[in-house]
Amino acid sequence: MILSHSLYLALAFSAVLAIIGMLWPQNLLLLLGADPEVAVVGARFLSPMLIGMFVFVTLMILTTAFQSTGDSRTPMFVMIAVNIVNIALNPTLIMGLGGFPALGIAGSAYASLASRTTGVLLLIGVMYLPSRKDGPVRLPKRWTFEPQLIKGIVRVMIPSAVQSGVRSFAFLGMTAIVALYGTAAVAAYGICQRLDMLGLVFVMGLCTGVAVMVGQNLGAGKVERAEKAVRIAMIVNASFMAMVGILYLLSAEHLLAFFGATGTSLANGILFMQIVPASYFVIAMAMTMGFAMNGAGMTRPGMYAAIAGQLIVQVGLAAILVTMGMPLQFIWFAVVCGTVIVFLCDLFFYRQGAWKTKKLDLGGEN
Repeated sequence: MILSHSLYLALAFSAVLAIIGMLWPQNLLLLLGADPEVAVVGARFLSPMLIGMFVFVTLMILTTAFQSTGDSRTPMFVMIAVNIVNIALNPTLIMGLGGFPALGIAGSAYASLASRTTGVLLLIGVMYLPSRKDGPVRLPKRWTFEPQLIKGIVRVMIPSAVQSGVRSFAFLGMTAIVALYGTAAVAAYGICQRLDMLGLVFVMGLCTGVAVMVGQNLGAGKVERAEKAVRIAMIVNASFMAMVGILYLLSAEHLLAFFGATGTSLANGILFMQIVPASYFVIAMAMTMGFAMNGAGMTRPGMYAAIAGQLIVQVGLAAILVTMGMPLQFIWFAVVCGTVIVFLCDLFFYRQGAWKTKKLDLGGEN
């Protein structure tokens, strides 16, 4: 029921984007500040991406559905297949290899759409394998519509969507502020952000597992086991990210040079690596608590933490510092301050314990 109603919402959301993709892709790019020449070229990529958004969202929903039952292997193998198909189709459709027409930048969009369609078909196929006849993830035999269930999903979805939006806006704001220090600073910030994400890959995977374990254990009435899973994951994640932070601190110059930093951008990146990685273990603990509360259906704390830490403190403090004429390393300290506030917000809501008794109103079922 939840899967089918999530697909209803995905269809409604995707329909709006599809209309924009068909009628106004170029206008959208112009609205976002693209040059007219860039907008003409970019629209050839953006239009099929928006029109096919339902496939992208469906793949995400099905992947999450499998993960929520504790099956993370199936989505992993499917996403490996998706990426292989994407890698093979990109040059084929962009340059017109093997008798296919050369579609240019639009070919990349069609390759992405085709690879995600492959992923959706694979996941649906897995649902109906004989060995999964009674599996927990299946499409309904009879499609019904329950408004109360839609409302329940939306109440969980909106704070999570706002949180993602705030993070994206905060990243754009920080990039704009860093840009005031020159292109070398922007280059360093971009490389360091990618190194951040590389270090967090393991943490993201474990946090996803924690969200599943919290949801399943709370559903089974085993609160203590849910708490234990969070404690263990927090220790593991914090320890791992502490080691990553030390590695980045000791190998900053070599890592940045490997990713293309030179000259001033290298110096700016080294400053970043001397300051921000010290807070990596704090990020790991905040993420663990945030995912745990999400797994219990409490998505508002993550939204509040993102607004307070990333938007108000990180971007706000960085904006104040740049107007005061402070050097670039103070902007990196603003990043750390934002991280600490996110952690404190998550810790506050986690320690309150409301997530342990969270009930979702799903059309008469908890």
